[in-house]
Amino acid sequence: MLRVITAEAAYTTEELADILGLPIATIRKYNFHFAKIGVQFTKKQGRLAYTNDDVTIFHELKRIYVHPEMTLEKAVITVAKKFNLVPDTPPNILTEKQTLSLEPLEVQMKDIQSYIDEKFEERERQLISMAREIRALKKAQQQKKSFYKWLKTFFEK
Repeated sequence: MLRVITAEAAYTTEELADILGLPIATIRKYNFHFAKIGVQFTKKQGRLAYTNDDVTIFHELKRIYVHPEMTLEKAVITVAKKFNLVPDTPPNILTEKQTLSLEPLEVQMKDIQSYIDEKFEERERQLISMAREIRALKKAQQQKKSFYKWLKTFFEK
């Protein structure tokens, strides 16, 4: 029996843009947002090659993103979940356990910040004190010079 094998179509970014009626830059932006959540499209010879399934995914993204309350990030996540492209929790969202482990770090950061603030204030006080001492020394030098000038004028006459 003869069996016919059909190769699945592989569209370039330009062809996909023509099919969807979108600019090429928009397709690249959508691809970037998919990549951010871990969805990678196939590459052939170093270039992206979109399958018929990928075309369906992009059609759905275009349809969902049209709604005014929908952001691109939300639309990409919604489409990815609908087509089971990623798990329910994106990798960049912290779980409750991870959030709990950050609390000691926040306390430590606050302690470090208060230490830095204390040292900064101490240094500022030292600088002000030194500036006052320098001003007092300059004033004393000027008084000495004035006394010597007065004394010099007294003996010159």
